[in-house]
Amino acid sequence: MVRGVHELIARRPAFLLAIVCCGFWYWLIVPITGKDWVPFLANRFDGTVHFLLGGLLFGLGAALNKGCSISTISKLASGHFYMLATIFGWIAGWLLLPTLTPPISYLPLDAIDTPILSILIPLLLMLFITTIQTSTERRMLMFGVMFFGVTASLLTLIEPQWSPSQLLKDLSYRFYHNNSGNWPALDRYFIITGLVAGMAFGSKNRLSLRAFQFRTKQLLAHLFAGIIMGLGASLALGGNDSQLLIALPAFSPSGAVATLFIIIGIATGLAFRKFYKRISKKTTPK
Repeated sequence: MVRGVHELIARRPAFLLAIVCCGFWYWLIVPITGKDWVPFLANRFDGTVHFLLGGLLFGLGAALNKGCSISTISKLASGHFYMLATIFGWIAGWLLLPTLTPPISYLPLDAIDTPILSILIPLLLMLFITTIQTSTERRMLMFGVMFFGVTASLLTLIEPQWSPSQLLKDLSYRFYHNNSGNWPALDRYFIITGLVAGMAFGSKNRLSLRAFQFRTKQLLAHLFAGIIMGLGASLALGGNDSQLLIALPAFSPSGAVATLFIIIGIATGLAFRKFYKRISKKTTPK
């Protein structure tokens, strides 16, 4: 999503639109498989201020981290081991919120078992039109994002809680509450292992272990970014992967609010980074 917002700022919205539509492929796959609507996806919530603040914080953290949920794991699988600091920070931020604030209540909404066509059809039409209008090279990139959306939707059918942020959340809460029972199912670990292995195998610019160097400043920066992302994900009940692949295809107002403010948060974070670089250049002696 960080790259998608970069593209949006450059007036190329197609890539971000393809990312936002990733989870909606679920509705096109369900009729083919003959399976029923997954009950977990039907957990819908009203779009309260918690999702607004959570999305904004997550987006700011993702911009500072230079990557969101999936891309953090992708970079880690490509040999950029400083992303471990982001993951540890994310867990810390996720656990920090319940220790600092009283329990937060969310307003659940009724489940749905059919897609809201007035939202689904315009989105897919916009995606089709923007894909046709892009260059051949960029169109292949768009197809790559769509393929990810299809495979992610298949994974949702197999295991509704497969997303990395959901696994991190569940593990974090088990440790926090010292709950030795009801650990995440084994297949969820297999899915994440397969995800990391696939990312490592498909990486074009893998960093060798010899070339990698730990830098204290870099680790602290990613740890801080991860904490901000964790706080935001805790407030919004999930990171951008959960919002895109679970909340949005469930037509949850909370998912729409969180996703919108993740985008705003990323744009704000990118502007801050640009401003900081400009100031640094001016203050650095020649």
